[in-house]
Amino acid sequence: MKNNVIEVKDLYKSFGSLDVLKGVSLNLEKSENLVVLGKSGSGKSVLIKILSGLIKADSGKVRVLGYDLNNINRIEMQVLRQRIGFCFQSSALYDGMTIAENIAFPLKYAVKGMSDKEIMTKTHEMLEAVGLENKKNQMPAELSGGQKKRIGIARTLVTNPEIILYDEPTAGLDPITCVEINELISEVQDRFKTSAIIITHDLTCAKETGDRIAVLLNGVFKQTGSFDEIFNSNPSGEIKMFRDYNFIEKTQIAPKIELQNF
Repeated sequence: MKNNVIEVKDLYKSFGSLDVLKGVSLNLEKSENLVVLGKSGSGKSVLIKILSGLIKADSGKVRVLGYDLNNINRIEMQVLRQRIGFCFQSSALYDGMTIAENIAFPLKYAVKGMSDKEIMTKTHEMLEAVGLENKKNQMPAELSGGQKKRIGIARTLVTNPEIILYDEPTAGLDPITCVEINELISEVQDRFKTSAIIITHDLTCAKETGDRIAVLLNGVFKQTGSFDEIFNSNPSGEIKMFRDYNFIEKTQIAPKIELQNF
């Protein structure tokens, strides 16, 4: 029997007369990277907000780490959110804090009982994990877009989440930096044994990071499977149009390189 950490069944969500999610179902297995791939307006962001408890579905089943999100109280939601990490598209760093202070922030205010020494040690471990130990005293404004993405991932990892929700992790990055962020997402999975849902419209990101891909178009999942099963097996209709319009083989633009500071 598969060990699912997220289960979604027959999920519907509308805003007024706008039907956004129209009966979607999916499972996330333990230690799996699942990519939810779709163009803007397909319902990706609404889905991830429901999974993180930010908004409620109109109907359908949503279970995350055993919790029924349709019947969860405030205390249970607080406990659940400590087990889930959210990587924002903008990285959402605090401009008035150093990089080390940004990473330590969740440990000081969301995790009880850690000493200053333990927080410092954990912060250094996360900086090492994303290859930016030498940036700890800098401010967010001094970092590149790719470095901010890395710090956002480090801050998400610092509380040891079981599930990570990535929101457009390669948005706004140049092709070389996209390759590096994709590699980092895979390294996080291998090193920390996290399960993840990766929301993206970037086909290269989907190919490089996803164990499985679910294509969400116009509020429904059109197809689920590996990248090759979906895109390299004579795709037709909307999936072919999506591939033909969006896909850029970034490994043709830049060679695969080792992770390093950038």
